[in-house]
Amino acid sequence: MNSNSHNKNIIKIYSAILWLVVSCSPVSAMTGSFDISLYGGLNNAAHSSVEFRAATASYGISDGKYSTDGWEGESFKSPIYYGYRLSYLPSTMSSWEFFLDFNHSKVKAKTLPTGLKRLEFTDGINTLTANTIYKFDTSLVYSKKLTPYAGLGIGFAYPHVDVESSTVSEAKTYDYQFTGMAYQLMAGGRIEITDKWKSFAEYRVTFTPIDADLDGGGTISTDILNNQVSFGLVYSF
Repeated sequence: MNSNSHNKNIIKIYSAILWLVVSCSPVSAMTGSFDISLYGGLNNAAHSSVEFRAATASYGISDGKYSTDGWEGESFKSPIYYGYRLSYLPSTMSSWEFFLDFNHSKVKAKTLPTGLKRLEFTDGINTLTANTIYKFDTSLVYSKKLTPYAGLGIGFAYPHVDVESSTVSEAKTYDYQFTGMAYQLMAGGRIEITDKWKSFAEYRVTFTPIDADLDGGGTISTDILNNQVSFGLVYSF
């Protein structure tokens, strides 16, 4: 799947989930406003092993778990770490905010298991999540322009799976796959610049248990616990 098809699919999925959230959820009956945000930053994934199943004949790697000695984030290599979100702010629930978030981050194995030439998700782990945050009132302590918040989200992962054998000719997986759920916790702060513009800084932990198919036969699975620091701009409609 090429990048244009991937982006079109993401936009379709993003739009469909937004329509469901806004039209079917209880908050849809309330008045409110919308924000759109764009952010960048960096990510660093915790160490996790990878498990291969039924891939001996197709990739020349024995079934079992292998260490990668951790993952490299490569946040500033093209395509860089980025994300965007669309938020709904109910006017009658001023402390709460609901948003859909698309996040592109990537990881690459620091050490390759014997028999592999490539093992990475460097065209993105790519998560799409529905999130809820609670905004704390600190106007009596700090400034009304500063709004700290914390929240959580759930959705799914759509990573680009890149696995290539070094021992079996043409044994390669290089495509986007739906691989399971994505879960995240976040905390951050937002600063008002003008009535329409805000900026924010955020720390987020995203957990994506990945279970992917290998072209030619077999599967690969791993659990990615991704630490992310994001800085972004918000525009209010």
